[in-house]
Amino acid sequence: MATLVRREDYFDAAIEILSTDDHGGLKQAPLCRHLSVTTGSFYNYFESWGQFKTEFLQHWLDQRTLQLVDAARLVAESEQRLELLIDFACALPHRAESAIRAWAHSDPEVRAVQNTVDEQRFEVVLEATTGLLGPGADAENFARMGLLLLYGYQQSMPQPELGQLRWALQRTFSDALSVRAADRPSRPTAV
Repeated sequence: MATLVRREDYFDAAIEILSTDDHGGLKQAPLCRHLSVTTGSFYNYFESWGQFKTEFLQHWLDQRTLQLVDAARLVAESEQRLELLIDFACALPHRAESAIRAWAHSDPEVRAVQNTVDEQRFEVVLEATTGLLGPGADAENFARMGLLLLYGYQQSMPQPELGQLRWALQRTFSDALSVRAADRPSRPTAV
């Protein structure tokens, strides 16, 4: 019996392969084997491996960054937005993202998409930290620190428990709240 797959199934399978076999394992034959389809099925959706790679990268950008950024921007309150961003960060396919980041070192197309992902993620986190702290170096530094924690977590071998990433991100942004509280002028006490 033939297996019926959708275009998105190829992208999902690519994430799974990247999570286990790194970017070197992401090739047409293993992808088709993973889905139990023939290479002919692959060519029903994609003219070439290059087209697949381009569409896969766009899918990853759309699904794992742009849609999440748009959803986060719907939350007006900065503290709630940061909590949502932490949830999004913890739900990412970390091993696959690590593989994509490594792949970006040797492939200009992957690097360009990785740069867009990094820029979009930084901008949405910066918007939230700016909402907490106002514009300036503190907001930029806390936004950058949150992303560095995420990227460092993704590159760790073996990868720590997900709860440790959540704790580190929550701690970073609770520290940002402390900076905000310290910068507020104290109210005079009634005499």
